[in-house]
Amino acid sequence: MSVPNEPIPDQPPMPGPGWKPVPPIKEPEPDRLPDEAPVPNPDENDEPAKHTFEAFREKCAVRR
Repeated sequence: MSVPNEPIPDQPPMPGPGWKPVPPIKEPEPDRLPDEAPVPNPDENDEPAKHTFEAFREKCAVRR
């Protein structure tokens, strides 16, 4: 088995100065009608459920 004279490079050689990277492909905006504005889902919010909050408040009032 022969021993190479130069170490094997870990990276491929750098491209020449004339090379330009290809820009990434941009996804088009989805087709929407004017009245289809994106709005948040009313079922998804950070507030606790009203009936749960009221029941909890009533339990706390009874304990006092």
